[in-house]
Amino acid sequence: MKKIILLILGIFLFAVDWGGKVNWAMSYDLAKQLAKKENKLIMVDVALSHCPPCKYLATKVYTNDEVANYINKHFVPVFYLADKDNLPVDVQTYFTGSTPTIMFIKPNGELFYRFIGARPPKTFLQVLKDVNNRYQGQK
Repeated sequence: MKKIILLILGIFLFAVDWGGKVNWAMSYDLAKQLAKKENKLIMVDVALSHCPPCKYLATKVYTNDEVANYINKHFVPVFYLADKDNLPVDVQTYFTGSTPTIMFIKPNGELFYRFIGARPPKTFLQVLKDVNNRYQGQK
């Protein structure tokens, strides 16, 4: 009985809600369709399930109201665990293997910007704003 309780406790302690407050698209194809329709960048987060910086983004950054609201308003976000999900071809093309990798892809599949690593919420939000402003200025 002790082993079962410890196992259940361990599952809860190490479980990560990868979504935070971000409205992630269910697939890259859907994200691409929405991005074309709304003329937004696709924000792709590629993480690994055992990556501490990836877990930091999930638990500290994507749960931040200001960050999540900005992402939901200005990007079409999609999330992948590289060790569990099949990455779409566009994403594979731009993924370097380091995590977390955050990619901003144009609706036509062209990479617009990419960075590797986690940032605190304020810094992450500033990067989001800079990327979006540069993209909006190109139109």
